[in-house]
Amino acid sequence: MTLLSTYEFQTADLLHDPNNAKWSLTQLDSYINQARRQICIDSGCLRSLQQSYVTANVEQYTFGQVTGGVVLAGGSGYAGPTVTFAGGGGTGVAATLTQSGGAVNTITFTSNGSGYSSVPAPTIVGGGGVGASLGLGIIDVNTYDVVDVHAYWGTERYSLQWLPFRSFSARLRPFQTQAYQRQPGAWAVYGENTIFIGPTPDQSYAVEFDTVILPTALVDYVTNDPIPTLRQDCIQYYAAYLAKQNAQSFGEAESLKGQYRTKLLETGGAYVGRVPDPYEA
Repeated sequence: MTLLSTYEFQTADLLHDPNNAKWSLTQLDSYINQARRQICIDSGCLRSLQQSYVTANVEQYTFGQVTGGVVLAGGSGYAGPTVTFAGGGGTGVAATLTQSGGAVNTITFTSNGSGYSSVPAPTIVGGGGVGASLGLGIIDVNTYDVVDVHAYWGTERYSLQWLPFRSFSARLRPFQTQAYQRQPGAWAVYGENTIFIGPTPDQSYAVEFDTVILPTALVDYVTNDPIPTLRQDCIQYYAAYLAKQNAQSFGEAESLKGQYRTKLLETGGAYVGRVPDPYEA
């Protein structure tokens, strides 16, 4: 189990400052958390298969928003129910429900919210019925990169083809008619925190986003670092490099950065990233 205190000791030891005379613990903690983010960027070590949904007639999805939802169980006896959301670390998601024959049959989002790091919990309010339940999906706001996207069609799970946005737009975005909506087959990254799905989905689909996540900051001495143990060995070197950079000891800083790079290679190197065509022989 690796705690913030372990990184503090390791970094201070590298800096020959065991009593924190030159760099305070507050400074070290800042450098350590920057280093934790950097190792995840460089190695892609903090991966997450995010189970989510895409929405009919929606092609664009931003990290931190609710991407979609489905009615898992319609229940019975409902007349005019509403839905509220709680938790997830974000704000602003809102939706309406419709029912038929007393059962909830659709959820329509009027706002997808922002800032969500986990799925907010939906609660069906009023309507006098029982038994209805909803499923929601997000792309974690802490997502750094999307490596692959898999969609579900019945009992089949298949990979969508990744395309650069320019190619994606030319091939899959010329027609904005409902007739062109269909089962998704490709995806593209746009900017730093948005992806597009194409063709535009003709209904809600369950999807799986294979992603690289940036870690949340360690701020106490009881939280175990989720970064894989093998990659944790790199963190002290990058944190010490940042400290020496701050002190304008540039020669020592470059030496420490070199040790970080060496350790990065020793522990598996940088991650390859996305595969352009998963079906290419």
